[in-house]
Amino acid sequence: MNEIIIVDLPKAHGNIQGCWSQGYPIHQGENENSLNYATVYANEHQIIPNQVELKRDFEAFKSLIQEAGFSLRVLPFPETLNQETQLNHDAVFLRDAGLMFQNFWIKANFSAKNRQIEAEVHAKTMRDTFNKDIIELPKKSQLEFGEVFLLYTEKGSYYFGGIARSNKIGHDFVRDIIKPDHYCLIQSEGYHLDTVFSPVIDRDNHLIACLVSNNMIHQNSLAALKQLDIELIFLDAIDSSGEGKNLGNYAVNTLIGPGVMLNGDKFLTEHVEEKLESFGIKRFVSPLTYFRYAGGSYHCLTNEVYQ
Repeated sequence: MNEIIIVDLPKAHGNIQGCWSQGYPIHQGENENSLNYATVYANEHQIIPNQVELKRDFEAFKSLIQEAGFSLRVLPFPETLNQETQLNHDAVFLRDAGLMFQNFWIKANFSAKNRQIEAEVHAKTMRDTFNKDIIELPKKSQLEFGEVFLLYTEKGSYYFGGIARSNKIGHDFVRDIIKPDHYCLIQSEGYHLDTVFSPVIDRDNHLIACLVSNNMIHQNSLAALKQLDIELIFLDAIDSSGEGKNLGNYAVNTLIGPGVMLNGDKFLTEHVEEKLESFGIKRFVSPLTYFRYAGGSYHCLTNEVYQ
């Protein structure tokens, strides 16, 4: 199992009463599909997190990661991003800000420009705390790492890259550093790939399937996935970001390891839980209600140490 890194919740002080206590910011990249509809939903319904419930869910989330067999390191939330003049509580989603690989931290280049400060601040933490060299992406690249799944399996390494808030220039740059055995770019209607897609790895560390949100992955990308000789398990909208006025549960947003899958809700799509059980996947489920309204869950909140 990889070591998992997360960022702790921002502390309450002054008029800031906790994470997203002043509401959820709405972010969008450069195209319509890159809009985070969960935050639109939260604003339309005037949702403000109950801090007691949010903290309870976060503590259960941390415990579940360790129960599943991962080692866990918790970093303090950056004070500079928890100020009334600089309130970036989405920085709790450490996944988006970069990728740790060997001696490097590859820093994100957000297409949602008002989040770029998160990449800058987290990169400084990775340099100071982990002694990592920071790799900057090319200027014309866009890459938010909620769009990336990097897997090391018994049959080689896999890099899945989403094309929504990220572009091919960014992914190709990272590919040339990591040099994965399999490289697959996926165009989707989700603002991040992890809102519509998840790999499945069995206990022997083989990639055996991918969960994909129905009608959210473009046909050419589905064809590319099928060439990997794995099963595609299609999910209804409820297990992704939802449909129309109904917000989904983001069950597809998972943290995975050999034979384990963690997320915030059981899959409501018929037969999916049974299919995972037939694969021998051990399921760990604990809700992250108020993170859902920010459009994030287990994959977004975590980052891995790749040696």
